[in-house]
Amino acid sequence: MPHMKFTSKHPINKGWSCDQKFCVTTQDNTKYLLRVTPFDKSANRSEMFQMQQKAASLGISMCKPVEFGTCEEGIYILQKWIDGEDAEDRIPELSDTEQYAYGLEAGHIPQKIHSIPAPETQEDWEIRFNRKMDCK
Repeated sequence: MPHMKFTSKHPINKGWSCDQKFCVTTQDNTKYLLRVTPFDKSANRSEMFQMQQKAASLGISMCKPVEFGTCEEGIYILQKWIDGEDAEDRIPELSDTEQYAYGLEAGHIPQKIHSIPAPETQEDWEIRFNRKMDCK
């Protein structure tokens, strides 16, 4: 990221993580999702980036990981931006049939993700989930 010059940086105030998130645009008008985790909460970010790379290699529709590193504010992960609408806002506008079809399609994503073995160092799910809840 130090080599990239952003022409715009817009905060994103959604999601469950404690990360700061931004939609950033480079000089060539390429958009990225920039996630910055404070150093004191960044213990597993390298593993997270590696898991994202593995998930992307399975063809999962997601923000593809581009770069991982450190910056003044903490640890960052740069991902390709996906244009679209927030599902939380859009889904209620869809018919039951459309919602069902998207639900079926979305159900295949965890199936692919679960084909990736968890790292040996993976923290217990309940502890991780409760920490995320504490951040909300």
